[in-house]
Amino acid sequence: MAFYLDLIVPDKQIKPIKTLLEAHNLLDKSVKIYPTALSVPAVETNSESIVAPPCLIQCSLNNEKSSDGAAGLVREDRARIQSHNCTTWFSIPTVFEIDGTNSVVDHAGAFKARQAVLEQIGVLDQTCIGASVSNRRRLTKNDKNPLVLAVREWFELLKVEGVTETLIPITLLEKSTWTYTIYSPMLLLPSNFLSNELWQQLLAEPLQPFLPKLWCIICNKLKVTHIAINKPIPALVPNASTASIEDTSETNILRSPTELAPVHGDFEKANLPPTEENFQHSFWVSTIQNEITQVWAPMYTMFSRGNISEKKRLFELVSPGSHSGVEGSLREPSKSSAVDLYAGIGYFSFSYVKAGVHKVLCWELNGWSIEGMRRGAEENGWTTKVLAETAQGDLTLGHNQDASDSLSERLLIFNESNSNAATRVAMLRHKIPPVRHVNCGYLPSSSNSWNVAVRVLDPKAGGWIHAHENVATHDIDRRRREVVDIFRDLVGQCGTAGPKAYRFNVTCEHVERVKAYAPGITHVVFDIALLPEELESL
Repeated sequence: MAFYLDLIVPDKQIKPIKTLLEAHNLLDKSVKIYPTALSVPAVETNSESIVAPPCLIQCSLNNEKSSDGAAGLVREDRARIQSHNCTTWFSIPTVFEIDGTNSVVDHAGAFKARQAVLEQIGVLDQTCIGASVSNRRRLTKNDKNPLVLAVREWFELLKVEGVTETLIPITLLEKSTWTYTIYSPMLLLPSNFLSNELWQQLLAEPLQPFLPKLWCIICNKLKVTHIAINKPIPALVPNASTASIEDTSETNILRSPTELAPVHGDFEKANLPPTEENFQHSFWVSTIQNEITQVWAPMYTMFSRGNISEKKRLFELVSPGSHSGVEGSLREPSKSSAVDLYAGIGYFSFSYVKAGVHKVLCWELNGWSIEGMRRGAEENGWTTKVLAETAQGDLTLGHNQDASDSLSERLLIFNESNSNAATRVAMLRHKIPPVRHVNCGYLPSSSNSWNVAVRVLDPKAGGWIHAHENVATHDIDRRRREVVDIFRDLVGQCGTAGPKAYRFNVTCEHVERVKAYAPGITHVVFDIALLPEELESL
């Protein structure tokens, strides 16, 4: 507990004083502004209405009475103040701490504190502003954090169970960082969770028998059923035919979260490749970003919440009437198609659908991601069709359908390498609207797909390619020019069947800096426009 200065102001001064305190980081937001119990009678002097001042020092010490017997009243200023036609006064709590011990406050110091605070926030006329002193414990963010409340509840349980208090790290509770993410119904703890001093003690051997109860309390407080610790997506994964990375490894093309650490709940591992039965019995989570629901299996599929701004930008970019400053807007998205060469669970594919694009063609290798995309699309009310390659290399559709169908679904999902995309799109051009947008959302670089991206664009109207890369922050401008040259070369290689036949101009209309990927490395998106000279305004 400590003593803090509160300012007493008439009701008409609440907003300006509160705003000034907030601007100078002096407002205690953990305590509400409240009316004082003071009655301020008006009197007439020299034909001017004036009022007796409030008690300029009103001491509230745990509701104890002061030595003069008046509840909380310590001193009344004899000055008169000009009336504000208001007899109701409010106390605005500040974070300005005043020295005091054993319920004894230096009241002269409190007056000085009031003067210092008002001068700091730029209030020169201090006659209508009083002060009070409150003895309180300032609330912190942790006081409302459900994870903190759960651990506190567990601490009380440990005491009841007879655990020695020296084993309960209560003092570390306030010092610890309490960050987490909820992907319903899973609580995801950060990757540095185990390096936290508090949690190291909580997970130590003496308290391990009581941990199941802790997890249950946390689940109840945060309304989740599963708990896991997040880990970075590894660049390499063990080869399917070996036991470990040390024996032999392969690139983690599927971006599988193989190091996610389950803590509580059933995270049953399924065999690969997955079966329909695996899908039905596995654990799935979801979240909503930009009013779009996305679904995935956390043991088999990654999710990057940091791409939320790019998803929103893509939606606005494609939407008609966009004012984003980029020329990628479509006049009639309902008469166009888009291609997502690294679809995942529908990160960017769903933005196209929401923007009104008539048909979105998606390529994805990970069967778990495809099932997540299908489930997510269903949650959003969109139809899907999954197309898979047979052992003979033929393209077939799920649910006993074949490639001759009308393909009326909004999302066509190809469970194969995107190297086949140009061939597939060429086969379907007579059934779908022109492909005007292509998304290449793979890191650290999507350059392996750029040749395919050029070839899937509509050969007459052209369009835009959104090429993702991790680039040294200081090197973005140079890389921009280099990327444009690469795409110009790719257009030149298309021959008479592609954009070259229609004299396409290649420009980089915009570079979007999505987020910092690592120190000195930025995740960027190059918006590359490939437009025929005569149709460049489309």
